[in-house]
Amino acid sequence: MNDAKYLSEIIGSNWPEILEHLEDAVIVMDHERQLRFANGTARRLLGLKDGEKVGGRCRKTMQGVDCEVACPLTFALDQGEAVVRDFQTVYTSRDGSALPLRVTVLPLHNDDGSFSGAVEILRPIEPEVGFLLVGKRAEVGRLRERLTELSILSEDLILVGEKTARLDGARSLHRMSGLDEGLFRQWNGSWTDFPVWPPGMVYADGEFASGLLEGPAPEGWRRVVGVNRLDGLPPEADRIAEVVVLPDVDQLREDLPAVLAAWIRQLKPGIKISAEALQKLTLSALEGGFDGVAKSLSLAVAAADGRLEADHIPGAAPETLFMDRLLLESDPLAALEKRLLLEVLDRSEWRMQEASDRLGMSRVTLWRKLKDHGIQRPGNGD
Repeated sequence: MNDAKYLSEIIGSNWPEILEHLEDAVIVMDHERQLRFANGTARRLLGLKDGEKVGGRCRKTMQGVDCEVACPLTFALDQGEAVVRDFQTVYTSRDGSALPLRVTVLPLHNDDGSFSGAVEILRPIEPEVGFLLVGKRAEVGRLRERLTELSILSEDLILVGEKTARLDGARSLHRMSGLDEGLFRQWNGSWTDFPVWPPGMVYADGEFASGLLEGPAPEGWRRVVGVNRLDGLPPEADRIAEVVVLPDVDQLREDLPAVLAAWIRQLKPGIKISAEALQKLTLSALEGGFDGVAKSLSLAVAAADGRLEADHIPGAAPETLFMDRLLLESDPLAALEKRLLLEVLDRSEWRMQEASDRLGMSRVTLWRKLKDHGIQRPGNGD
């Protein structure tokens, strides 16, 4: 006897009481696809208020991304399937948040074989967030809460931080939104290949970042821009988009081993990591930041087989790490000049005439360069 027929025969009039005690979210609809029942788990999942009556067409209640073109129940009926298991889709909660789900559908039939309704079992799919959100520090908790709040909205967004962290943060936000992984796109400077529907997220970084926020985007597409500093964007950018500042390595110091382990497994699922390798990568990250460790980490994971050892991690001289860090900046020459100015000022103990003499420029030129780079004497501001 198939699952659907067996279920329809044994539940009988006690079915609401039985389904209410299940930990899985369960909904029941009639032969017209009108919702007739949602157990407590389903009500909480869908955001139904206490005492709110269940009813209406399932499509209008669920607002699923596949309701129009790939309904699992329609597929089951058309194909004569007794059950469709773990159909991955996205429903919409009452508060507008996306609900990535695995849905199992059991069509129910009368004795004469006619369709009498269906039972759906809903199991949430937890998003596989990036390595930046795996830690336990307060900074991580605040970032997770902020991205969770933003994931149900459509406002444009600016992520500020290291390049590697920016991309990881953008991907995490997209996964939290419940949209398909294929709808995360990186911008190439043009909107010509972006469809109006389905909705998705487009991410820009580096040289394309500023242009992404200019003019309207195609309907349904959310724009996310990654920058080192907000002053690299047009003056009005922080007024037309939400701004999220990502934590840096120093803020995540105590979480770095967990963060780096998650990053490694993201690059190569299932790989094992020796304690020595993790310690070496942690020290490298503390010295060069996320961007500084990115290249050596990719090379190490590529060289490792089933287990990452310390010997797989390429070493680098301090000057190499310094140059690698500079080359990851959107404007390496400007970053190098700023670093040189700060070094000379520090060695001159901020005596401007001495610093300008060592740099071979006038004091007026030095003041102008400090203003251009946003450099202020310690104690006179940020």
